[in-house]
Amino acid sequence: MTRYLTWTEVKLLGREPLVLVLTLMFPLLLMVMLAAAFSKHGGPVFANLDGTQFYVTAYLGASIAMMGFMGTPSHLAGYRERGVLRRFRAAAIPSGAVVASQAAVLALLAVFAAAVMLVLAYLMFDIPAPASAAGVVVAFAAGILAFGGIGTLLGSILPGARSAQGLGLLLFFGTFLLVGGGPPPGVFPDALNAVTSWTPTGLLLDAIRSPWAGDGLHVPATVTLLLISAATFTLATRRLSRN
Repeated sequence: MTRYLTWTEVKLLGREPLVLVLTLMFPLLLMVMLAAAFSKHGGPVFANLDGTQFYVTAYLGASIAMMGFMGTPSHLAGYRERGVLRRFRAAAIPSGAVVASQAAVLALLAVFAAAVMLVLAYLMFDIPAPASAAGVVVAFAAGILAFGGIGTLLGSILPGARSAQGLGLLLFFGTFLLVGGGPPPGVFPDALNAVTSWTPTGLLLDAIRSPWAGDGLHVPATVTLLLISAATFTLATRRLSRN
């Protein structure tokens, strides 16, 4: 059932190519602009990476966070408005399958966006390979699980697509621009960084950057992302079974 729902969601997404292009192009264009503008910068302010690697790693996480905060919640909340979730229940489709299919689509889009970003980054900026590719993959996977859970939970709670879009924009930009999507965190006060580093977006970027820079797997960030995933998937499944 999960495989069927996932394939159906992918086909539906293919009917709206403009939405797909805009979702993927936004982080890609910002990554290119910021990586080019700060290519000659580096040091502690940029998490001990050069400016190019700093923004490439940041926007690898952006594709996950955008889908988790905006794409998945809006899509799932729109299903509620149109009565799709009621029809799922009437057809005895398990809520777990609905949650899993939404997370699977998020994973497919995030992996595709990350692959395009990395190819472009290597071609345009000739950035070095990550110190631990396996560590980056583990962190990326933990981020997909966490934001897949967050997205489905938000979509199961919020009343409609518009409210989901509004809250998603606030959550995404309110965190991402403070943890490395805009100015580097090193220019912000330490107290602010201490708070934002424990947001899901902050945890995701720390988890990706640490193995990329050669500091090994960021265990606290990775474990916290997995705990977020377990909690949010459980809550989303229970919520959708009652909606």
